[in-house]
Formats: sequence, C-alpha cells, structure tokens
Amino acid sequence: MKLARILAAGLLLAACGNKTPPVAPELVQPREAASLSATSTTGGVQLVWRRPTEYTGGKRMNDLGGFEIERAPGGTGPEAFVQIGDFQLSEEQRFRQDRRLEWTDATAAPGATYRYRIIGYTLDGYRSKPAGPVTITFTPP
Repeated sequence: MKLARILAAGLLLAACGNKTPPVAPELVQPREAASLSATSTTGGVQLVWRRPTEYTGGKRMNDLGGFEIERAPGGTGPEAFVQIGDFQLSEEQRFRQDRRLEWTDATAAPGATYRYRIIGYTLDGYRSKPAGPVTITFTPP
C-alpha cells in the first residue's frame, strides 16, 4: 500500500510542469516594427509602421501588447530619447493583426525637428529592438 502511494506520487510529479523545453529570452522578443515613417499633418506628427508578426526566434506571435513611442530632439544622441506615448493594442487588433498601425504626436511644436523610434512589447514584458529612428521637421500643412 505504501509503495502504491509512492508510485502514484511519482507519477503525479512526472506529469506536472513544462511540456516543452524552455526557450531563451532572446528568442521570444518581438521582431522590431518595419517601415517606420513620419509625416506632418494638421493634428501633429503622424507615425506609421508595419507591426511584427513573429518573435525573433521565428515563431508566430499572438501576444503583442503594444508599442512604446519615443522622441528625441533632432541632432541629439540615443540617450536623449524619452517615452512620449504608449500605443496599446486592443484584443481585436492583437488577433486580427492588421499590419499597418499609426499614432499621432499631437504635442509636436511647429518648426521643431524630432527623431522618433518605437519599441514593441509583449503582454509578458519582452521588448523588441527599437525601430527607427526617423527624423522630421514638423511643418503643419
């Protein structure tokens, strides 16, 4: 009887846990966004990009959470970037996976030159490499 309990406990422990081998963190980061562009509009600087659909390891991604939008004054180094927005994907955007996304910086000052970059992130906190930067002098139409 005691042996049967020990065997049952061993089988339970063997059935628990991961069913697949663990994956290295650098393989589950989202790929960076593609084709980042900036355009002057009446509402501000409009950023447009193509969202990633895969992790850096090549597997299809379904848990993209959104993008951090960063801006720096023109002519400054990478340390000058600060986050100015957080573009969070809705459930519909996450699963429908429209490739083209856009966001407008309504705080841009006319005549100022800015650099923008975006960083994708997953729901569990993995971050992509920055896409960009793109540079624009904001001149409203």
